[in-house]
Amino acid sequence: MKIKVAEKSAEFISGLGENIYVVGGYVRNSLCGLKTDDIDIAGPIPAPALKLPPHTTMTIVNHRMGTAQLVHDDVVYEYTPFRTEVYNPGGEHTPVQVFFTDDLMSDAMRRDFCCNAVYYDVKRDEIIDPLGGLRDIEMKILRGCHKRVFESDGLRLLRLVRLASELGFKIEGETAMSAKANSDNLADITTERKRAELDKILYADAKYGIENAHYRGLKLLKQLDIWRNLIPEIAAMANIMQPPQYHKYDVMEHSFMCARYAPPMPNLRLAALLHDVGKVYCYSKFGNFHGHEKNSEIMARSILGRMRYPNDVIDQVARLCGLHMYDMRGDARESKVRVFVAKNYDILDKLIALIRADRRATGISDGDEGLHRFEIVRQKMIEDGAPIIKRQLKLSGKDLSEMGFEGEAISAALETLWRNCVIDPRLNTYDKLKRIAEQLPKTINK
Repeated sequence: MKIKVAEKSAEFISGLGENIYVVGGYVRNSLCGLKTDDIDIAGPIPAPALKLPPHTTMTIVNHRMGTAQLVHDDVVYEYTPFRTEVYNPGGEHTPVQVFFTDDLMSDAMRRDFCCNAVYYDVKRDEIIDPLGGLRDIEMKILRGCHKRVFESDGLRLLRLVRLASELGFKIEGETAMSAKANSDNLADITTERKRAELDKILYADAKYGIENAHYRGLKLLKQLDIWRNLIPEIAAMANIMQPPQYHKYDVMEHSFMCARYAPPMPNLRLAALLHDVGKVYCYSKFGNFHGHEKNSEIMARSILGRMRYPNDVIDQVARLCGLHMYDMRGDARESKVRVFVAKNYDILDKLIALIRADRRATGISDGDEGLHRFEIVRQKMIEDGAPIIKRQLKLSGKDLSEMGFEGEAISAALETLWRNCVIDPRLNTYDKLKRIAEQLPKTINK
């Protein structure tokens, strides 16, 4: 096993002081032959005592932990002095006490997984493996550095799933049992940290190119009983069976499969995961799934709001959930489909991708049925020169105001004119729109 460090980086790290090591993901990935990102380094001395060469900037990131960011020759390094940590009962991510030490073994024991506790001495070109992490890397195994690894930090539950998914590593038996036994500790982790890990799991296949890594991550969250402390509405999907003539899987597995087949477009896999979340409510309330898409939209807004996603993400995911059943049988009038396409032009490609993934995830259809009707209608609209947005109308709000329209009547008139032109683009001339507008009310009485 050989660890590769660029010559300039090796020279920089070697000059920082005695017993300064590269550690963590850089070492693990280098030994696995995977791409390496930021370089984490650690040693027995505090950051201010490092021997920094000229033109190096140092920023203390966390005074309590002693963590510092070093930048030299445009390369970013994160330095952490050897330390031990004490946590309160439960899974809160932040330790209540931090003790600095010069003992490498003590530093290794406070880390999460043995494959992340392999130290590389650049100066001596020597690997130090206090916990058997080299064998774990070779065997592609995630094993906790100690038996209480999840008791001290509940975020490691999600980190375990993410790393297993991204790296394609198996989870060692006792570590998996410990994770499941301590799944409640995730409740002590902040929403923002949980959200960040979930997002990474949903795109785990993109990290190192491991096919279906994101799907495996979603399944691991189920196997380790983590969903109930992450998104309990997902946990409630388990064992909700669907009509066998349409679906091979229960609602949970179908949703996981939908995320599996959804391409890695922003927000799409989140929508795939939540697109049928309303089925649980519909089934418990009515004994069927009719109208579940509207309940999924409402529930998606609630779930993502609770997880403090940005408003634009919430709006897009909720819209995709609410629209994924539109014209499922393909029998809507083309005029209605044209208006639908125009109204949802900004998310149409994602909606089509979601519909295809949804069909494929039934286990009955392969989802490949050629061009979707929305694509065909969109192409027609482009060829017809249909106004996708109201600004493309040849009659403006200012023109309507000059015709005597007031207040909300202007918006209502523009909406009517726009719909007419989307359906029949030949109407989009100033004179034709003016004649239509003259038949519309110029004021709206509340």
